[in-house]
Amino acid sequence: MSKNTDDFFRRCKELIEQRQIDYALPDINLSRIAKSWSEYLGFFVSPYDVCVMMTMLKLSRLCNGYHEDSLHDAASYLALAHSLSKDGVDHD
Repeated sequence: MSKNTDDFFRRCKELIEQRQIDYALPDINLSRIAKSWSEYLGFFVSPYDVCVMMTMLKLSRLCNGYHEDSLHDAASYLALAHSLSKDGVDHD
């Protein structure tokens, strides 16, 4: 991988770690979001769903042009979705 790619993913890792400090461990924070979205929408939303939908939100912002922070956020949410799937979390 190029240095640019390494730097990009290093930044994603830093963002995940900082958000953990700011908002709680990802599984706790994402579960909290999933619960509130489920209550609001009236159907079950999983922490995995939160990651996917937040990724979609971040990518949709790119329609207005390149924004590195949106790319970092989207990649970070995908990494968290991957982590949840590796933890055996049911995302149906």
